[in-house]
Amino acid sequence: MTEANTNININVDEIEKTESSENEVKESQAKPNIRRGNEIKDWVKSIIIAAFIAVLLMQLIVPTVVREHSMEPSFYGGDYLIVGKISYKLTDPKRGDVIIFKSDIPMNPGEPSQSKKLLIKRIIGLPGDVINISDGEVSINGKVIDEPYINEGGTPGDVVNYVVPKDNYFVMGDNRTVSIDSRRNEVGPVQKDRIVGKALIRLYPFNKIGLIK
Repeated sequence: MTEANTNININVDEIEKTESSENEVKESQAKPNIRRGNEIKDWVKSIIIAAFIAVLLMQLIVPTVVREHSMEPSFYGGDYLIVGKISYKLTDPKRGDVIIFKSDIPMNPGEPSQSKKLLIKRIIGLPGDVINISDGEVSINGKVIDEPYINEGGTPGDVVNYVVPKDNYFVMGDNRTVSIDSRRNEVGPVQKDRIVGKALIRLYPFNKIGLIK
């Protein structure tokens, strides 16, 4: 009886060991699948968060590359700017602000049905201001303003007692001799609802990176 019991115990032990090893194999096979599933979830979560941040940023800012020469020497062609789209949802535009706005100038002259140009200019006159331009100088409400940011040559043209309409802004480029701006009928005063945003930061060239004042 003793030998028979011993054999039975040995067989039972072997069966238990076999079942245990099989379970360990199944568990070891399941772990990579669990890890892979968690990695996929983390990856999907990261994509969703990144997409949300990208959409949010698109509502707040817009990257802009300067293409023309009308804002030299402040900005040159190829300068990469970050424009705040909600800047004027919180405050009113101020004199000296550099803005990007929608114009009626077609991207391709001769094809008026095509998309219109976005222009970058500096706000000079606020609603209700009286603008005069004479002998290369700009006067606002009877006082000649100091403009250290403009290119050589002053401000060509003549403007006499022009009153900036309500909710409009008189804008000019810093390179006054080539800028097409509020002095010209193609642009005229800029309505507030046409302003895309305020130039906030220059990201490129790297040696000029910083806040725009």
